[in-house]
Amino acid sequence: MTEPKTDRLENKCLSVVRVPALQARPRTEGLTIIADRGLGPNALEDLLVTAGHYIDIAKLAMGASRLMDEDFLRAKIETYRSKGIPVFFAGEISELALIQGVSVEYYAAIKALGGWGVEISNAQVAMGIPAKTALIKQAQEQGLEVIAECGQKGGVDWSRNTKLIVAEVRACLKAGAYRVLIQAEGLNEGTDKGNVGLIPDLVGEFGLDKLIFQAKEEGLIPWFLKTFGNLVNVDIDSDQVLDMESQRRGLRKRGVFGLMIGS
Repeated sequence: MTEPKTDRLENKCLSVVRVPALQARPRTEGLTIIADRGLGPNALEDLLVTAGHYIDIAKLAMGASRLMDEDFLRAKIETYRSKGIPVFFAGEISELALIQGVSVEYYAAIKALGGWGVEISNAQVAMGIPAKTALIKQAQEQGLEVIAECGQKGGVDWSRNTKLIVAEVRACLKAGAYRVLIQAEGLNEGTDKGNVGLIPDLVGEFGLDKLIFQAKEEGLIPWFLKTFGNLVNVDIDSDQVLDMESQRRGLRKRGVFGLMIGS
């Protein structure tokens, strides 16, 4: 088995200072997934010039893609792809397509646009585990990778049901989901007291490599790195990429999370 290539940023500025080596893209661990909330061509170009080297996957977030011209969206997906960054569509439209009975047609349309994958979620709809795994299979049949999201929005106290969440994550992975994204709302966002027990339990059950954690709110990036190290997979906003990478590489110190020494 070939060992993955490593990236020590030797072709970047100030390389006289060593930083910890991470996997070179395409990575299988330590993934940085960004939420693209409607970046225009100039903003996207700026992002890729300054931080594209550290982005693994881009998510077209908030259902905003339904508001865009097809030619523009195709061009955006191709721009990401030209930099080695696959694109998937967030779960809001997937849930609407499910309610309207057009999930298969929706998945086919994503593939036709050049999309790499789709997020299948039940954040705002009631759905059992068998129905969710069936959707995963349908998306795969259209040639898409699936990011399966677990968790709910709207103030639902979903994160206390540890056994059910473990069963759902296991079923999604068994069905062939590329990764499982853990919804932050109601877990460690939008709540008076975050559930700090569920995340370590999930990591203990499934490992880091198959899980993605949302880390958009203040303080979550250093918490995840302090708790799990720099190989944790995170879902962040597009303006957080350099902040995330600088902490992965030990270039910044936050609270009790100290600097890492490059090998």
